[in-house]
Amino acid sequence: MPESDSSSSPKIGKYLRYGLQGVTLCILATALVLFFTVEDETWGHIAMFNWRFAPLIVAAIFVAWLCNGGRIWINSRALGHKIKYRQAISVSMSTEFGIAASPAGMGGTAMRLYLLKKAHVPLTTSASMLAADVFVDLTFFGLLTPVALYFILRDQSWAGMFLDLPGRQLFPLAAVVVIGISLMVIFFQTGLWAKVIHAIASTTPHGRIRRWPGKFRHFRWAMKRSARRTWLITRFLFRKRRSALLLNFSLATVQWLCRYGTLPLILLAFGSLKNPFPLLFIQGFLFLFGMMLFLPGGGGGVEVATAFILGHFVPVSMVGLVLVLWRFCTYHLYLLGGGAVFFFVSGQMDTIFPPKDSRHKKITIS
Repeated sequence: MPESDSSSSPKIGKYLRYGLQGVTLCILATALVLFFTVEDETWGHIAMFNWRFAPLIVAAIFVAWLCNGGRIWINSRALGHKIKYRQAISVSMSTEFGIAASPAGMGGTAMRLYLLKKAHVPLTTSASMLAADVFVDLTFFGLLTPVALYFILRDQSWAGMFLDLPGRQLFPLAAVVVIGISLMVIFFQTGLWAKVIHAIASTTPHGRIRRWPGKFRHFRWAMKRSARRTWLITRFLFRKRRSALLLNFSLATVQWLCRYGTLPLILLAFGSLKNPFPLLFIQGFLFLFGMMLFLPGGGGGVEVATAFILGHFVPVSMVGLVLVLWRFCTYHLYLLGGGAVFFFVSGQMDTIFPPKDSRHKKITIS
């Protein structure tokens, strides 16, 4: 089977274009939030920021980056491929750039598979490593969810978001959410979604020209294969490499706590101490929400949704400032840092990822 998608070099111009689009959309959304939240007290809030937290926030981001690279390094060794840590960190940082600079983060997967292939890791092993990481991440957020929901139900600040709605509006809203979730479960569990999408693609002239039915069947097959690979590799690691899986989970916990712990730290620097567990959960949800928008950087939807949530924790005049700092730490800094590593790796590809023949070359002196 050809592996052109993974073996071909990523198109730098395409990532730059998507990255600029994502930054532009984020800036426009942030400017819109600032326009509606800036008041006379806003500039006074800047003086309230405790700059002692700035090194801690930056350190948390760097620790998250190091943990992400460590996970790739551990997984590759557990599966029999002893890559160097600088190669692993190059892969992880370039992947962050690909996620930030592409619609729905799809470029991150292509970037990861391409660079791991440069490190002489087979495509199937790279995909298995990615599947194991996805399982570990889902496990972490699955364990975090009940804790976060417990604190959300007990925290008056979170309850305020729902209490602001009149009773006549709250009941229909809850009913719509319950009915919507039920319909989604039925729709996806029964396979009805596949029939509907296939019918739409088949009856649309543009869909027939673009061969959407065949592409959709391939997508369903790829999804099933990915799910099976995730289960098989996780079972293998649990049976044969349990210590590696446990260490991966530990690094994932530190990684996500550091990455999403920036918002509680920013709020704490402004003097607004909040329980971090709900904020960690909400940020993970917003990250998935940004992926589903299929626009680079979430298309500004993350900023608008976050502004609504922050309005119940800090004064309205402070929402824009917190939003700017938070998005800089969780998106723009990842785009800049990952991009810097990606372009450095692109210029030093043969040095960081030496060709297979040159790794064992010996110099003989006659």
